[in-house]
Amino acid sequence: MAPLRFGFIPTEGGRFFEASLAEAVRAEELGFDSVWMEEHHSVTDHYWPSPLQVLAGFATRTSRIRLGTDILVAPFYHPVRLAEDVTLLDIMSGGRFTLGIAIGYKPDEFALYGAEPARRGARFEEQLAIVRGLWTEERLTFTGAYYTLEGRLEPRPLTKPHPPVWIGGWGDLTLKRAATLADNWIPGPTAELPRLIAGKQRFLDNRAAAGRTEPIREWPLTRDVIIADTNRRARELAERHIMTAYRKEYAGGWRHPFIDAAIATNLDKLMADRFIIGGPDECVAQIRRFVDAYGMTHLICRTFFPGMPHAHILRELELLARDVMPAFQDR
Repeated sequence: MAPLRFGFIPTEGGRFFEASLAEAVRAEELGFDSVWMEEHHSVTDHYWPSPLQVLAGFATRTSRIRLGTDILVAPFYHPVRLAEDVTLLDIMSGGRFTLGIAIGYKPDEFALYGAEPARRGARFEEQLAIVRGLWTEERLTFTGAYYTLEGRLEPRPLTKPHPPVWIGGWGDLTLKRAATLADNWIPGPTAELPRLIAGKQRFLDNRAAAGRTEPIREWPLTRDVIIADTNRRARELAERHIMTAYRKEYAGGWRHPFIDAAIATNLDKLMADRFIIGGPDECVAQIRRFVDAYGMTHLICRTFFPGMPHAHILRELELLARDVMPAFQDR
């Protein structure tokens, strides 16, 4: 079995780009496989609104580590501009980019863009058809319910036939889209293990029903991760940083489908089958559970939460590289 791949989401939001870039550069030096950017809007000192721009900055200072969005919110992009911007990032990175994309769910973000949340799934299907058509066809003529266009893309993507597209999200329609319109499914950090296993099976069943027989070679999972020298220190950091974020965001009006107020204020409930928190040995054991039960082959560690010091994230990268990653290299 191939070694487990390790990626991470670095510091994000506010005026923290220099810290985030330093973390990406250090992660590549330490042997990490990937670095990812999320997307949310109007959140103070957490998240950035333009993940492709941030990753373009990373591309200029790295040469090996893979770059990805986890997740880009499709309704806020015109499909032609998205195809162009991803193509340039694919070229700038030397073919190292993976587009993780989904339909979004936060009402305030749709209000900010004046975007209509209704029918965003149907619009998303047209967006994907246009983006893929521009990447792979010499000239595209498209007439749909939401978009009508004609023309060609220049330059063309470096990656052939196109950069990988991974769809994020849940629900039966989303899992069908991931199975039929994308290269893979990338579930987010808020789902517990039983929900992950059930979603994976629905995804595979949908692929089989669509006649897609090519094997899925990578099973990514995003998890909220805090590693420290001891279990006690890791839990202290979780109470101070993860729980502050979850209480403010998920118990404060986000209405996430998997994280209600009762869960968002209880660290022990969140640690069960969701978080990876502890010293190195504890983290190895928790990661191994997701590998064994889910078949995870690529762990994306979300390391930044409001107030988390840049120095500690650098320490986490060191601990993961020294004490955790070697446990999964010879499997």
